[in-house]
Amino acid sequence: MPNRIKPERMRTEDYAPGESPMNRGATYVRKEIVRNGVGFGSALAIVISFTSHQSVVWAIIHGFLSWLYVIYFVLTR
Repeated sequence: MPNRIKPERMRTEDYAPGESPMNRGATYVRKEIVRNGVGFGSALAIVISFTSHQSVVWAIIHGFLSWLYVIYFVLTR
């Protein structure tokens, strides 16, 4: 298993005055997930497309269109 880099823990003095440590942590985790992975809309579009068309090529195309394809699928089904 590769060594994973753990984020540094923030000290109390690192927070802005009046800022909640919980808000800071949630923001940090959200940014890391979005930056390092596929968005929820893309994943949803890929799954819907592949189950409908059984084609990897269409799934990739619809993954790029993400939410546009999801909305289209909902409106037309």
